Amino acid sequence: MLGEYRVSRCTRHCHALNRPLREGEWFYSVVLESGDDFLRQDYSAESWQGPPEGTVGWWKNRMPRADDKKLVLAPPEVLIDLLRQMGNFPDKIKTRYLLSLMLMRKRLLRPCQSMQEPSTEVGIDPSSSDEPSSDEPSSDEPSSDPCMRIEVIADGSTMDVVRAEITRDEAEALREELNALLYCEAEPLADDIEPN
Repeated sequence: MLGEYRVSRCTRHCHALNRPLREGEWFYSVVLESGDDFLRQDYSAESWQGPPEGTVGWWKNRMPRADDKKLVLAPPEVLIDLLRQMGNFPDKIKTRYLLSLMLMRKRLLRPCQSMQEPSTEVGIDPSSSDEPSSDEPSSDEPSSDPCMRIEVIADGSTMDVVRAEITRDEAEALREELNALLYCEAEPLADDIEPN
């Protein structure tokens, strides 16, 4: 069972200088352990001296500006379809793995309990034999399978996603690639347009 951790939203306040963060200002967020919970603190770039002792994780971000366009996530069915399509592109293994983790966090996917079940992904033919082949691990041996089987919660279909190791150097580029794929600017609602 995957654990779930809740981290609060940006405080919009510099913890060190005790002042509000300004529009467009760069800041750092840190997550600290606080008993059985986690605590978030935000620091302006001018007050940042590195992560405080006991930091679990930290990242750099920018306060939004009033004129910034709001980005919205693509609809769930589009994200699932994108994940399936990426399976056809070997150069997208790492991006696909990160996308699958993100979709699990958004509760659109969940890991399957057994890797022995046949895949019900569209375009994947389940094995016609009920007997395991000699090169498959037996059920009492630990699995060294580089794939994880995930289930689409909406329709119950499953797919295999290759587990990928991602270096720190790759992480930023992959994050930007995912953001470009998954988010688009929200269109303002026009009150003066009548539906046809």
